[in-house]
Amino acid sequence: MPSDISLSDIFAFIFFFVAWFTISKLSSRYNYSKDRISLHITSRSVRNQWMLRLLDRENRMPDVALIGNLMRSVSFFASTSLLVLASLITVFGVVEDAIQVTYDIPFAQHVSVAFWKLKLLLIIVIFIFVFFKLVWSIRQFNATIFMVGAAPEFTAPQEEKSFYAENLGTVINRASRHFIDGMRGYEYAIAALAWFINPYFFMVSTIIVTLVTYRREFASKTMKAMNK
Repeated sequence: MPSDISLSDIFAFIFFFVAWFTISKLSSRYNYSKDRISLHITSRSVRNQWMLRLLDRENRMPDVALIGNLMRSVSFFASTSLLVLASLITVFGVVEDAIQVTYDIPFAQHVSVAFWKLKLLLIIVIFIFVFFKLVWSIRQFNATIFMVGAAPEFTAPQEEKSFYAENLGTVINRASRHFIDGMRGYEYAIAALAWFINPYFFMVSTIIVTLVTYRREFASKTMKAMNK
């Protein structure tokens, strides 16, 4: 471990992951009340209704097209995360030049090459996490399309369709959940960039990202509109 790591750096690092973990769990599992439900849980309920309506339709091609559009969005961000990873790994070869760039920023903390690489490694690890989350999301969206193709006919008994729709909802909701986790990784990677300035900026940026995420999940107009 680099010798110039301070207690404020360690605290900022721990605070970063605690904030990220907390907001992820709050948005996916916790409801304050009927009026304070998260956007993720509201969306999950809407997707379950979608899968149920899908099985009542004779023509399901529009639904397959909609799922395909969702997959293309995930694929775009998965490809982008690979490009970001390649760029970050390239920076390892020019660390000395990169450090000089950060030193030109006001309030930037002067650190050793080893410590700077450690900060860079954090962002690389975040984007590795993002990539695997998005790839798994794509596979689950693929599985959703397979299940739509194998779904019972619209004339099948309602009990059979309800059971199948529940399983369809589980798969597409998990695909969406991993996509959200990947997108949140992008958001927190931006917060982690502030660590190159100093640990205090790192903590402030983490707080800002967390508050923005919280507002979008629990108090956004989108959430309120979907929850009506």
